[in-house]
Amino acid sequence: MSELTADEWGARYAAVRPTYEECATRLKALLVDALKSCDIEVVQVESRAKTVESFVEKLTRKRRDDTDPIAAMTDLTGLRVITYYAEDVQRVGDLIAREFQVDHQNSADKVDGLASDQFGYRSTHYVVRLGPSRRDLLEWAPFKSLKAEIQVRTALQHAWAAVSHKVEYKSAALPEPVRRRLYRLSALFEMADEQFSTLRDESNATDTEYRAQVSRGSLDVPVDASSIGAYLSITGRGQQLATFFQDNGFDTDAPVSDDRLKRDRSDLAAALTRLGLTTLADLDEFVSDTARLRPTLRLMLATLKVVDEPPEASLDDVLTMLLIAALDHGKRPGVPPYTKEWSAALRRMRDESGT
Repeated sequence: MSELTADEWGARYAAVRPTYEECATRLKALLVDALKSCDIEVVQVESRAKTVESFVEKLTRKRRDDTDPIAAMTDLTGLRVITYYAEDVQRVGDLIAREFQVDHQNSADKVDGLASDQFGYRSTHYVVRLGPSRRDLLEWAPFKSLKAEIQVRTALQHAWAAVSHKVEYKSAALPEPVRRRLYRLSALFEMADEQFSTLRDESNATDTEYRAQVSRGSLDVPVDASSIGAYLSITGRGQQLATFFQDNGFDTDAPVSDDRLKRDRSDLAAALTRLGLTTLADLDEFVSDTARLRPTLRLMLATLKVVDEPPEASLDDVLTMLLIAALDHGKRPGVPPYTKEWSAALRRMRDESGT
């Protein structure tokens, strides 16, 4: 290290840290956009600039002899990509290699450091800088010489690393039996990662089979989120129902988030099963009886008016309300997924209409 003390270098880093903070924010936005364009769904993307305290601590702990430790440290800007599936770690790595200039000498794959009979910290770290095409752009000029570290791991790898770090940090040197149990747990997490990928593949295969069956005209298929999607899209019934609901006072085109759409589809599948419509053929028979559906839709409109909610919902949500209004005659119809207030209003409207 030069003649400056660690604290003096810390003061110098504090003066330039805002640039590293802005770099972290910009790189996170770039990564998020790149992941979306490659259709890689991740749990989250995190970013940060190393704190001054961490910088000084690392400088002191490592006893660095760099002439300029600020320029030498590669993790002053740090990002973390947490994936759902183990194979997506490699997909993200390929994306990083395309979008950035990777310093392979200082990058590391912690998995490669483990023997076949070892388990432990699993993560991949890339030390990167902006690629040549982006470095020359005016908006990236302040960051053209900066390096960043991008860490990529699965959600389970992240959970294990966070908890094990906490345990090891508090206990300093763990007793060998405790350490052995900790690494056995890592092996279980690794197996869980593999099983999640297998379950996803099996789910995708089931979805493909459902679509093939519906395309052949077979509706003797169990209802679940996947089969309902195939039924509504392939048979054209989804568009027919949307038009029918629209003609009877319900707006099914109102914008709804992807998360809400998934939840609505799950609620619909649960309601169908609970009410005894266990196959697509059962669902098709129910929605085909438009003479029965019209008075039920009027009942739903009256119920929404009582609870002061607009007649706007996704197609799946309207179908769920329709099922409950027509078939659920329990003490609390529609609870869950709907509120007690909605349920009470539905009962009141039934009493007034005599249905």
